[in-house]
Amino acid sequence: MNHHHAETVFINGYIFTADKHNQVCEAIAIADGYIIASGTNQEIKKYINENTQVNDLAGKTMMPGIIDSHLHPFWGGLQLSGCHLNYESLTIAQTLSRIQKHLDQDSFTDENDWLQVRAWLRQGMLPSGTDITRADLDTLSTRRPVILFSNDCHTLVANSRALTLFGLDENTPSPSDGKIGRNDDGSLNGILEDAPAMRAFDSIPGINDAQAQVIAKNVQTILNRQGVTTVMDARALPIQFDAFSQLKLQNQLTLRVFGAREITPDDASTLASVSAAVSRMAAFAEKYTDKQLSPKPGIAIKHTKFFVDGVLHKPIMTASLLSPYLDNQGNAAEPCYVESDRYGDLYYPNDILEHLVLEVSQAGFHPHMHTVAEGAIEVCLNAVEKMRQQLPNKDIRPAFVHNELAAPHQYQRFAQLNVIASLSFQWAGMPQALMDDDKSIIGETRFAELEPIAKFLDAGARIAFGSDWPIDPLNEWYDFKVAMTRKISQANAPRLDTDRNLTAIETLRAATIDAAYAIGYEDQLGSIEVGKFADLIILDRNPFQIAAEDIEQVNVLSTIVGGVPVI
Repeated sequence: MNHHHAETVFINGYIFTADKHNQVCEAIAIADGYIIASGTNQEIKKYINENTQVNDLAGKTMMPGIIDSHLHPFWGGLQLSGCHLNYESLTIAQTLSRIQKHLDQDSFTDENDWLQVRAWLRQGMLPSGTDITRADLDTLSTRRPVILFSNDCHTLVANSRALTLFGLDENTPSPSDGKIGRNDDGSLNGILEDAPAMRAFDSIPGINDAQAQVIAKNVQTILNRQGVTTVMDARALPIQFDAFSQLKLQNQLTLRVFGAREITPDDASTLASVSAAVSRMAAFAEKYTDKQLSPKPGIAIKHTKFFVDGVLHKPIMTASLLSPYLDNQGNAAEPCYVESDRYGDLYYPNDILEHLVLEVSQAGFHPHMHTVAEGAIEVCLNAVEKMRQQLPNKDIRPAFVHNELAAPHQYQRFAQLNVIASLSFQWAGMPQALMDDDKSIIGETRFAELEPIAKFLDAGARIAFGSDWPIDPLNEWYDFKVAMTRKISQANAPRLDTDRNLTAIETLRAATIDAAYAIGYEDQLGSIEVGKFADLIILDRNPFQIAAEDIEQVNVLSTIVGGVPVI
């Protein structure tokens, strides 16, 4: 690049660059979608001519666009339509009442029209420990197939009609990568957990291509409004990548869309099948990946997704632990928690997981691994260590996602092995009841390592922010507030005292330059530096100069992608 004059300049701002020195400047110049200069107002003047658009920030804050390095954007868009329980804690009766009200008002009435009930908070069912089942859903006044899909996407509850259409009955064998719930007599109770839930959900007849494009267009607008300029879709499927590809062809894409293509335990059930699974994944990535990244928003799949374990919280408790979950051998009034024989689940045999990590890395893909708890973290660290030994000079960026419960020795291993901790910051904000529940099943000692964030940084590891939407509501600036306070937004909310608070700089670097590193594009994205794409946001207040509790009130005034305002 050799630009003598800018198309656009911004002056009189508080511009946080997120460069290696966290410099703040007052002006920048942009041409052809690139940042061509930064510095003082006086220094930027030489890039201005009669054709330059000069924008006066009048003291407002500008920073790099948010990079959300782990979420499910298309699922989020789908969830915004249909029956939505809004992540609320409800009784069975309240849940059924909400669903019946939607059924009674729904324009879809055919007995073959599926009803997907989303944003269902299984762990929040009232009273605590309650589960809704097939028998409950069968009381609804409908012949339609009905499913509840939990907010964490790890539980699906189906009515009898849906189970039939899924092809599941009492003769269905128990899977190795999750659970098909049964009553005492062996009949199905309608509850599917982990991979069986995902397989069932994926088999539901989908929307058409035109509808998918509408959803994709809506999704990018919703994300742009929160200041998001780049996403990493953590479960890439044809439907959403076809839709985003069409938007790109129509010059309507306003979001950089990266993705991780999943290889399931079924895809690679034996060592002999690993290479074929990796080849299929690579062919999928080749179909959707732009040959070269440019300031104009594009698409790429550079990651491979592995669901290694499940969910930590009651009642699922499928996250893998190094020592057993605790079980109440007493009662609610007089609890007596003792070690059970339950360690949670690991969905890949170790030898296959190690082989998969090595082969996808050899193929140039970054492993993106769902590791909720210490047991899964340990086996994945071991797999990465073996990969590093065999590929010592290859630039591979493994990311472990969630890491809700780590063991003290593991933080330093993240740093030593250059493993990124991909974290949903909002999970460090917990109501007291959930804290108490978690403490009861893992004990005081392990509870002290719950929802670590700064512990990774303090050990020398890198963290990257990922909202995991729609597992939680999309609210990026609330998520940042939780990282800096470890509290939910509620009067007298308890603080999760298992780690220190992040600073504003640590928080926003994790959502900009460090997230760019995690997805492998830190040379083009994530900071305001000469030669990088002009992905920028303008804020209504300065997050570095207000109380941490107030950061969730930040509003994005403008979002710019590749030098073009999209909001």
